[in-house]
Formats: sequence, C-alpha cells, structure tokens
Amino acid sequence: MKTWMKVVLGIVAAIGLLLALIFWLTSDITKTGDDFFAAVQNDDIDAAYELLSPDFKAGTSKDELRAYLAANGLDKIAEVSWGGRSIENNRGRLNGTVTTESGGSIPLTIRLTNSDNGWQIYSIQKERAGFGSDPDGANLPTQSEQQALVKKSIHSFVDSLGEKDMGQFHAQSSSMWQQQYSVEKMNETYQTFFQFGEAFQVMKRNPIRITKPAFLNDDGVVEIQSRYNFEDANAFFTTLYVYEGTDWKLFGFFIDLKPI
Repeated sequence: MKTWMKVVLGIVAAIGLLLALIFWLTSDITKTGDDFFAAVQNDDIDAAYELLSPDFKAGTSKDELRAYLAANGLDKIAEVSWGGRSIENNRGRLNGTVTTESGGSIPLTIRLTNSDNGWQIYSIQKERAGFGSDPDGANLPTQSEQQALVKKSIHSFVDSLGEKDMGQFHAQSSSMWQQQYSVEKMNETYQTFFQFGEAFQVMKRNPIRITKPAFLNDDGVVEIQSRYNFEDANAFFTTLYVYEGTDWKLFGFFIDLKPI
C-alpha cells in the first residue's frame, strides 16, 4: 500500500475514533433529551417534569410546561434527532430537530445542568423561523419581546421602590439571580433609589426607549440598554436576561440617574 494511502486511512480512522469518543462522552445528555421527549410522546407529563432542573421547575409549573409544548408543536412528535452536542464543565447543550406527527420539522436547543441527580434540563428553546439568530446559535428576543421584557423589568422595579422592598422585583427575576442575590441584598443595593419611588411611577404611564437592542455581551448574557427622560434628569437602564425554562428571565439590572 502506498504511503499517502496509509496516511489518509490513518486520518480517517482517527476521525472515526474521535467521533466515537464524542458520542460516548455526550451519551448521558442525549439520554436525558431522549427520555424527556419519550415521556412527552407517552403523555406522561409527570415523568417529563422530573427531568427538569430545580431552576426550570422554580419558574414553570407542570401545566405551564404542557401549555408550552402544545403551543410550540412539541406535544405531538414522531421522532427526535440530535445533530449537535457539547459539554463544558457542568453544562451541556443539545441541538436537534423534532419531527412532528404531521411531518413537520422543528429545530430546537436544549441546555442541561449536571448535579447529584445527573443531567437535568435547564431550558428548552425552539428556534425561531426567519431572521434574527444570535452568534451562539440561540434566538435573541424579538423587538416586541425586548419591549415587553424591559417594560416588565422596569415596572416591577418601580413598584418595588414604591413599597421600599425589592421582594416583588426579586420574585420575577431568574432563579439563577435569586440564588446569588437575596431580597435583603437587593434592598441594600437599591435602597438609594427608594427616595424616588413616587417620582418613578410616571415611567409606568409613558414609553421607555430602547437605545441599544438585545445583543450578547462579553459574558454571553443577553443585554438590552434603554432610557427614560424625566423633566430634570435622564435614567439609563441596562437589563440582562438569560433563557431559563421556556422564557427569558431577568439576570441583572443597572440604573444610572443623571441630572440634566
């Protein structure tokens, strides 16, 4: 056999071994994904729900999970295939396609976390049709979703200022942020703005302008920048979001108040 042919065959064999190794290393996360959709196929929402991470469950009830699957065509499926898979530290990711009973194909991304209970699903995100995918392969919020997210975050912030207690604001944030910041810690962080609670109520009656639409920042978190103009000051907001469960959740909130 010629030398160049031996080299080519050696490369092919090495690639085959590498692919086999990757599939073996990621077999646990693919099993979790397969088991989840097998439970969905069998209409066993209890079994499917048990494969979700505590953070996913914290923001999504069984009824909400069932409603999400139905609304996105994921409740009547014939087959699931995983085209991409990766593991980094205790985080896993599956990119795949769900084939529905009617013959349609739905691309989606599943992110997983590893714990003492094994691999559990942290989020399920259906790929949006049309334009607007982010570089990481998941969808960024649409323009209307961004407006709704910013409005919800700022209105909740304003209501909590009025109560001089960030409990409501804390409750609507992501489970990940809640674990890092207690209500007491948020009260300490934002207490400087408690004095503006009544004045800030005007923001609930007027539009808030997004000055920099959603993008992935250096930390890989979705960031949106917005602004509200008072008569004597401008308020600049930076809100951070992570995809948790089946929706975007607040992960960080920064405000800079500058007198005119």
